[in-house]
Amino acid sequence: MKKKNTPPDNTGKKYEVEITPMEENFIDIYCSNYGKLTATECAIQAGYAKKSAHTRAYELLNWKIYPRVRKEIDKRLELTRQEWEVDRDKHLANLYRIGRAAESKGHFGVVLNAEKLRGMVGGLYIEKTMNLNKELTEDEIHEKWKTIFGSKEDFMKGSKEIAEEVFAEKEDEKDDK
Repeated sequence: MKKKNTPPDNTGKKYEVEITPMEENFIDIYCSNYGKLTATECAIQAGYAKKSAHTRAYELLNWKIYPRVRKEIDKRLELTRQEWEVDRDKHLANLYRIGRAAESKGHFGVVLNAEKLRGMVGGLYIEKTMNLNKELTEDEIHEKWKTIFGSKEDFMKGSKEIAEEVFAEKEDEKDDK
């Protein structure tokens, strides 16, 4: 059994009201600048007083206080989210459009990048990297050195050259100071 004077949306109002032009303006600004402006900034731009804009923004976004405003905002943002959604076909179409626009302007570097990205999305390019890490034993390290240098004299000469190169940089830095 329903109580008298209780509205169907539980806002405490005796009748449902339409969205006012100022509320409509807030909705437009909020949805078109979603993520760029705060709700308070949107309220100020919509014409609400600066002193009360924060409170008005809170109220307008609260579904219990302004259910129609909140419902309209949610509906518009859902449409925006659908536009933002990334799927393979949309992505390929955008890259194609960008490539053709760049080609008509003679920006062939952009065309090349767009085509490369389209190929990557289409699965034509597969980037593979492999990292192998292995701990070497002391004997394995000695064998590698013998393979690289060949003889003890070559090893000593190579070690000396490497040491001079490495430590010469540090000495040059000291001289500069």
